[in-house]
Amino acid sequence: MPNTTASALAPVLAGHAFQQTALIAMIPLLAQQLGTTQSAIGAAVALGMIAAAPFLPFLGAMPARGLLPLALGTLLATNLALLALFLRGDAVPLAWVVVAVLAGLRFLQGLAAGAVLVLAQTAGAGASEPRRALGRVQALGGIGRALSAVLVGPLALLSPAVPLLPATFGVILGLARSRRLPVPRLPRAVAPPPLVTFRVTILAQGAVGAAQVGLAPLLAARLAQTADGAVVLAGLCLAAANLGLLLAARLIAPRAGRGHARLAALLLCLCAGGIGLAESAAAFAALSLLLGGAAALMTVLNLADILTRPGIADRQVAAWNGTVQIAALALGVGGGALLLPLDPAAPFALVAGCGLLLALLPPRSRRNDHDPDPTHA
Repeated sequence: MPNTTASALAPVLAGHAFQQTALIAMIPLLAQQLGTTQSAIGAAVALGMIAAAPFLPFLGAMPARGLLPLALGTLLATNLALLALFLRGDAVPLAWVVVAVLAGLRFLQGLAAGAVLVLAQTAGAGASEPRRALGRVQALGGIGRALSAVLVGPLALLSPAVPLLPATFGVILGLARSRRLPVPRLPRAVAPPPLVTFRVTILAQGAVGAAQVGLAPLLAARLAQTADGAVVLAGLCLAAANLGLLLAARLIAPRAGRGHARLAALLLCLCAGGIGLAESAAAFAALSLLLGGAAALMTVLNLADILTRPGIADRQVAAWNGTVQIAALALGVGGGALLLPLDPAAPFALVAGCGLLLALLPPRSRRNDHDPDPTHA
């Protein structure tokens, strides 16, 4: 499938990643703005994503030509609703109403963004070099997250609603570019591959979610920062993590093997422990870069394998991977949010555990994405 599909959807994917990073980085500030707790904001994001996850394979079975405008229209509507919520959050008298509305909007966003990602990944899997093409798709989200990490602090100082604007503009641009777009043909079979197929997705995304939700609160506690200051520092650390993602997805993944994946898993575990003990902004940033690169490397290798593996490539692999990815990320965010009251560093114990399991169960890897894999682990 030509790369025009991923190119046309690039503003949408990058814009949604920008918003996702901004929401997580702004947790302390949003808790103040909306009159609720940090754990409640994290739980609302997690619950919305979890509720959306089971529906993605059924959306993937829809005609792709009708699925794309439906997904883009839903993203535009929910982005505008989030803008309204954050601009008038202090006017809502009950905190549980805010949490319910936020969870509902995130549910719809999870459905729509997941559908767009499935289309982009399916197009990448059909390229002549799937690993390289999927690395580009993965990098689109990394670009959005990196820009958000750098800009979220200054933009949030203007208003918590301002960091949501790039996602809205990205969807508008995507809608304009998606007309007459060649859309990849999606498999109609809804039955999932075996759950073990997605072991790397579950562990890697769970680790990412826990790290993201725990970063700003840990910075606030460890470096004695105000809510605004923690958002700025968390943004810088997330920028470093996404720089690691970009480097790993574009430069390392096309040449990596199974041994590199195992080393990346061990690095993820060590970085989680290091962040839990870090005492300076420079240490947080350096460890975030390594953590982001390790997670991205395993994710790209795993996607290239499961989207082209004989015997399962004719199923809704991309859609089910999206379901598992959203659920695992949400569980990581939710688990990290639940651990926050115990200790600001507690979410990173969850990250370390995921890294250890990934070292025991690394992704498969092949030099050529279309060659049979001699291993079956």
